[in-house]
Amino acid sequence: MLTRLDHLVILVRDLELASADYGRAGFNVTPGGEHADGLTRNALVLFKDGTYLELVSFLDPEDAMDNVWGWRKFYPREGLIDYCAASDDLDADAERLAFLGFGVDGPEAGGRRLPDGTNIRWRSARIHQEGRILPFLIEDLTPRELRAPGGPGTDHPNGATGVSQLEISTPDEASAENALAALADAAPPVRLGSCTLRPVDARDEDERGPSAAELAVGEPGVSRELDPAATHGVCLRLRSRVG
Repeated sequence: MLTRLDHLVILVRDLELASADYGRAGFNVTPGGEHADGLTRNALVLFKDGTYLELVSFLDPEDAMDNVWGWRKFYPREGLIDYCAASDDLDADAERLAFLGFGVDGPEAGGRRLPDGTNIRWRSARIHQEGRILPFLIEDLTPRELRAPGGPGTDHPNGATGVSQLEISTPDEASAENALAALADAAPPVRLGSCTLRPVDARDEDERGPSAAELAVGEPGVSRELDPAATHGVCLRLRSRVG
């Protein structure tokens, strides 16, 4: 079954610059390493609720393959382009979704080499769809703590503790709500772990997929939107969950 929102994918052109900008926005950024396909590398903003933001860039944008999760087509735009849900039995989830009529690619192998040389492994699957209304799915083969470590890296000067809400732009909110409910096998509003998935009206037909995220803050009285120049085009809001 699907257990939680795993992470949000943020495509950036310059990983070092983006990491520094997120640091200035009050986030503790952790180097992630290079993916096993040799095409991309990442850095992570890890949260106490177990979710994280993945800042990902191509090693060589000019030579990147067009079929890498469809990410290549987003260049030169930066921003929030995808999201991922964690599964504790990817074969069963893929079979259930196929039975419900969804087309599913995978599971297929994936991995990443950490800065210390450790190789971590997972399997992932993607659901056929227009846009990014539904997440891709991931199941860890090595301990998840290696891919998304806890500890001091989850402490952020801006107080963010996790992803509490994800807005998903769609031209048909009712259809998206039904698809998400079928995905999660739960009645709307759909929650993945501590995160609520909220379909919102797209500004145009081509705008489909994750478009804004709300980050929970433990300190009372906080409600503000971060500067999109600092977040490389991502709409991120900090909002108190207490008080």
